[in-house]
Amino acid sequence: MSNEREYRVRVPSSIEVEYDRQNDILYIYLEPGETPEEELLSEEGDIALGFKEGRLVVIEVHKFSEKIGGYII
Repeated sequence: MSNEREYRVRVPSSIEVEYDRQNDILYIYLEPGETPEEELLSEEGDIALGFKEGRLVVIEVHKFSEKIGGYII
C-alpha cells in the first residue's frame, strides 16, 4: 500500500501576495481567506506548502531576501 497523497492546485481567480519584513517570509495566497489544515516543508525547511482538503492554498517562502540576493524595499 502506498503512502502517496494526491494534492490539487486550482487555477486561482485571484492571488494575494504579502511580505513579512520582520521574519523575511513571502506569502503567496492562492485561495485568499482559506486557512491551511496541513503543511508540508521542503527538505531545507525554507518553503512551506499549506493545504486545505488536498488543495494548495498558500505558499510560504522563508528567508526570501536571501533567495533573491537582495533586500526588499
